[in-house]
Amino acid sequence: MTYSLVVRDGEGSFGVVTASKSLAVGASVPAVAADAGALVTQAHTNTTFAERGIAQLRAGSDAAQTVQHLISSDPGRSLRQLAVLGPAGDAAAWTGPDCTDAAGHLLGPGCVAAGNCLSGTPVLSSLRDTFLATAGTLAHRLIAALASGEEAGGDHRGRQSAALRVVGPADDGSLRSAARVDLRVDDHDDPVGELRRLLALHDVFTGAADPSPRGR
Repeated sequence: MTYSLVVRDGEGSFGVVTASKSLAVGASVPAVAADAGALVTQAHTNTTFAERGIAQLRAGSDAAQTVQHLISSDPGRSLRQLAVLGPAGDAAAWTGPDCTDAAGHLLGPGCVAAGNCLSGTPVLSSLRDTFLATAGTLAHRLIAALASGEEAGGDHRGRQSAALRVVGPADDGSLRSAARVDLRVDDHDDPVGELRRLLALHDVFTGAADPSPRGR
């Protein structure tokens, strides 16, 4: 019921962007940790995968080992979808055979796209290819990719929620940080557009202060 992109950039920042025709996709699908990696757990979501997956990555498992560990322990695996990016940017994914069509995943350099209930598999290539072809900050590249996936058809049932999470090595834990983005749209007619608007506000709050008298 969701389509997502998990990424790592050349500076070691991890990010996830996701959208769905379900309420509050950001509450259960993405997990990101600057010192470990990132993942999404979706379709018939196993919510335990988020915490357990990050813990597995922190313990030294790569993406493929993490996917294998989580999926092999889950009797509902045929209905699950999981995409993981390890600390070195290695990617792995699982799409259960009983996930609702169209469903699948697509790997790329430093990224992995996954989705189910899709209007078609071109949604996945739109996510990946747009991200790889787009310049700018990691958050803005992810928004561009999500918008491209939406334009390619997105979730065939419609749209309701979206979320964006980015964490970089420079995140110092402060309330407002350019190295950390955590934005959610839980219920909206245009969740991708609203997420883009929220990111613009985030940029204003975390941007460098204008030193001119007019900017004070």
